[in-house]
Amino acid sequence: MHFDPVNACNLRCKMCYFSDEEFVKKLKGTFDKKELPRLGEVVLKQALKLQIGCGSEPTLYQDIDEIIKVAKNYGVPQISLTTNANLLTKDKLLRWTESGLNEIIVSLHGVTEGTYNNFMQKADYQRFLQSLTYINEVKEVFPELSLRINYTFNEDNFDELKDFFKVFGSYRINKLQLRPISNLGNTSYQNFSMDKILPVYDQTLSLISDECKKRNISLIAASSKDHLVSKKNKASLIYNYTYCYISPTDFWHEDFDWKEETYVEYARRKKISNELLRNIFTSSKKLEYLQTENLNYKIS
Repeated sequence: MHFDPVNACNLRCKMCYFSDEEFVKKLKGTFDKKELPRLGEVVLKQALKLQIGCGSEPTLYQDIDEIIKVAKNYGVPQISLTTNANLLTKDKLLRWTESGLNEIIVSLHGVTEGTYNNFMQKADYQRFLQSLTYINEVKEVFPELSLRINYTFNEDNFDELKDFFKVFGSYRINKLQLRPISNLGNTSYQNFSMDKILPVYDQTLSLISDECKKRNISLIAASSKDHLVSKKNKASLIYNYTYCYISPTDFWHEDFDWKEETYVEYARRKKISNELLRNIFTSSKKLEYLQTENLNYKIS
């Protein structure tokens, strides 16, 4: 389950849809704190993972603690938060982790200060590094807190990956994900080509992979340049059944009135179990047609 408690972003990345002014104009609202218990009753009972923050910046929301507490009360085994890390404080991190936060995912778009500041509009590279230091310090108190860095790459920042551990090697990273840029519409940055990356992708990946193994870091990435290009993914077939997105303006399926029925009641009404059973006996040719273009990541 992905939960964006606010429809806002304080710092806009040139590669994300928050750099699309028309898109931003449509976003309004903050999730009412009073509705969090109902959210738990409706969907969190079934959730295996709660991802706080997906498109917007969750640290703008004042009641992150309450979201985490509700999720813990309903037994969600994995609670994660995705952030650009520019508004983090040590006190907040300590409070969230004490409440039950398992993982913090930090978005990164450049290894050097110039590249980072260019892609993260109005962001501050030194403030970002300070937040990573805060996370290091919190992990001293809560060593089970996992730090994952998501590096979104393009033709203008991919080469910097070779120096990733020279800059970030002192931080206690548990997972590193390398994500190719996606076309999200009318974003400020419009270079979606991989032409300059493909010839050097395997070599760079090997370098990063070796360093991750030395440091006991899990690497999440396309396993080769061929897999980077080919994006058919069998796992996408279960996307509509397992992925639930919630924000102040959206709640999963439009015909799901979450204030009047629970997920179990909705699934029964829509006969989702029968639909899943029918898919089991669907021909492999039709299933291949239904697959979407989601990148196949390998975890090593």
